[in-house]
Amino acid sequence: MNNNKFSEDTYEIVCPYCFKRYSNYKALFVDYRNTSEETYPEYEEYLRYFLGTESFGGRKMPLYFQKRQNDGIPSVFAAGTASGEVSYVRACPHCCNLLPALAGKVKTVSVVVTGSDDAERSFYIASVLHRLNRDMLAGFGASFMPADLRTANLFYEQYEEPLYARGLVPEAAASIAPLVYEFGRQGAAEPEEWKGNAVTYNSALVYIYNIDRDLCERYPMIAYNAIARADGFAVITDLAEAAPSDDPAYDPWLGYLTDTFRKVFGAFPCDRPSALIMTKADKVFGDDKKWAAVMKGDNADRIEKAVPTPAFKARSDKAEAVFRTRIPAHYSAYSALFGRETSMYFPERTFFEPNEDGTASVNDCRIPEASFEWLLSKFSILPENAAKSFTITL
Repeated sequence: MNNNKFSEDTYEIVCPYCFKRYSNYKALFVDYRNTSEETYPEYEEYLRYFLGTESFGGRKMPLYFQKRQNDGIPSVFAAGTASGEVSYVRACPHCCNLLPALAGKVKTVSVVVTGSDDAERSFYIASVLHRLNRDMLAGFGASFMPADLRTANLFYEQYEEPLYARGLVPEAAASIAPLVYEFGRQGAAEPEEWKGNAVTYNSALVYIYNIDRDLCERYPMIAYNAIARADGFAVITDLAEAAPSDDPAYDPWLGYLTDTFRKVFGAFPCDRPSALIMTKADKVFGDDKKWAAVMKGDNADRIEKAVPTPAFKARSDKAEAVFRTRIPAHYSAYSALFGRETSMYFPERTFFEPNEDGTASVNDCRIPEASFEWLLSKFSILPENAAKSFTITL
C-alpha cells in the first residue's frame, strides 16, 4: 500500500466550490484578527451561491493574504499574520472559500449523487453516510467522517437528524454546497484480505454533491462543473416512476439527465465509475421469477474487509437482463449515458414508506452503502476482492 508520503508537489488542491485545481503554493491564508478594507466580489458570489445571501452581516471582511518565506517561496500550510500569530486556515485564491484542512495533502475525489426522486436521493445520502461513519472502522479498519464543522452541521441538520431522530421523510437538498468527508486509515497492519488488492490510498478527501434538476437550473455553473469534474456517480432511479409506460419522455428527469450529460460528455457514454441504483424494484418486478432470483437471499449482511466486486457484477448482470427486458426504452437511455465497463447496477427494494403523519417507515433490511463502497473501491480507496470464489449474501 502507498503510504501517501507527502511532498508539496504530490497532490493538487481541488476547491470543492469553484472546482479550480492549483498547487499548494497558491492557496491564501485567512487572518481573522486583521480586517481588510477591500471588497471581494468572488467571496460575495460564494455567499450568494452557497449561503443564500450577498451580505457579510455588516462585519468587515477578514484579510486574505499570501505569505512568502525568506527564500521567496510562498508558505504552504502555515503563515505568520500581521499581528504575530500563526494562521493555519487556508482559502481558495479564486473564490475565497475556506479549504478543507487536508486539501492538497491527500488524494481528492468527488461523487455526484443524482436522481429523479428528492426524498430517495436525500435518504440515500443520509443512510449511506450515517452507516459509513458508524461501520467503517469495524468493516475496513478505517474512519469516514466530516472534514469540517460546516459539513458536520449540514449533514446533521439536513439529513441525519430529520431521519434518525424524528423519523421524517427526507426533503430535497436546500443547498448545492458539497459534503466534504475524510477517509483515513492509519497505523494498523494491513489485513491479510487486502493483500494483492489494488489499494493505493490510505487517506483521501471525498466531496459529495447532491444534485437534482432544480439545483441544475438554479445554479447551472456549479452543477455542470460538479458533473464535469466528478470522479464517479451514484444515479438513483425510481423504477415505479419509470415503469408505467416504458417511454423515456414519460420521465422528465431522465430526459433532463440525458440532455445534461450530452452537454458535458458529448455523444459518448460517461466512462467514469457509475453506480446505477434502481429503487422500488420489489414493487415493479415483484411478480418476475427472474427478478426473484436476483433478490434471493437479500439481507443486512455488512460488507467487511474487501468489496466483493465479482459478486456485485454477477448480481448486476442479472438485474440488467431484467431491466433490459421489462423497460427496454429506459435501459437503452441508460446504456447510451453510462459505459458498460464502468457502471454497475444495484437493485434495491423500497427504501422507505411514507406515513400519513409525514414520518417514514424505513426498510432497514437493505445495505445502500454497498454501492458507495463499490465507488470508493474504484478510486483505489477501499480494497476489492477479485477472487472468483469470494461470495457474499446480499
